[in-house]
Amino acid sequence: MAIDNIISNIKYEVGEDVKVFLYEPDTLIAELLKEVLKDFEIEVNFYPSHKNLLKALLQDHYQILIIAIESGDERELELLREIKKLKKDLLIYGMVEFHKNLDISLIFQAGADEIIFKPFYLGEFKARLWRLLKEYYLTKKIEKFLIEDALTSLYNRRYFEAAIREESYRAIRQNYPLTLLMIDLDNFKYYNDTYGHKAGDRVLIAVGETLLNATRHKIDKPCRYGGDEFTIILPYTDWKNAVQVTKRIIYYWQLKGFQPVTLSIGISQLIDRGDLERSVSNLINRADKSMYNAKKRDGNTYEVDIESLKLVLDGEPQEKGLLYQP
Repeated sequence: MAIDNIISNIKYEVGEDVKVFLYEPDTLIAELLKEVLKDFEIEVNFYPSHKNLLKALLQDHYQILIIAIESGDERELELLREIKKLKKDLLIYGMVEFHKNLDISLIFQAGADEIIFKPFYLGEFKARLWRLLKEYYLTKKIEKFLIEDALTSLYNRRYFEAAIREESYRAIRQNYPLTLLMIDLDNFKYYNDTYGHKAGDRVLIAVGETLLNATRHKIDKPCRYGGDEFTIILPYTDWKNAVQVTKRIIYYWQLKGFQPVTLSIGISQLIDRGDLERSVSNLINRADKSMYNAKKRDGNTYEVDIESLKLVLDGEPQEKGLLYQP
């Protein structure tokens, strides 16, 4: 399978455009690699410095990081460890300046998936790139089978349990907001019993379409939590912006016309409780409680949990009380 074919499969079967993050201080080498990669219709983001590299890398979704390793010292190894910890599915292609005291095994242990020594032939570079892309494609195909809900095409409960911890860890570590939506269908059992299971399945499929259309592709994580319950993980999103997402979800759902099935949505923003598991459990419980409070009112409504409302954003305390949309 040629590189072009693998890239095409990643795009159409995995649903991702192939993007490479390139760190290379030598501008001549960087320009050469950018031209080579563009020949394969690979988008390249060039970054010339170690400074804030990790922050820049987190701004978008990349399949491969091509990183110049100049000395293999502890500073560079620690950077590789941090990158791999925060972006586990990222494949790291190390371009190494060879010297006699270099221990290659330490670079692999730190997180590199492939290494090439400078100077190198372009043919060798392409061959190693082909191996990484093929590995990524096959891994994603397996992952998709394991983590996707077959009916709705959303992520499944198994994926949610892992993703909420990983995303919460990142949010706490990088100090950015993360908000969780818990969504329950009102009157679904009545609809399912009245019109049959196939009609009920069409409702669930429509909910999946609604959540995918209302959220950011490859950033937000809509999941089928179980039965007629759904969740959405919203990284880089405070509760106020999550309310705007929620209103969009309700608007799109009302256009579907599956009366009397409506949505009840609970909203909670992540609060660091000093321990990851405690923080995650608290986040889920607050969203769940808010969702059940929303269900006490008429359908297509939401509620923000009281502790989220108390958070200070932009230096100003927010209004007290519960927020909902009848």
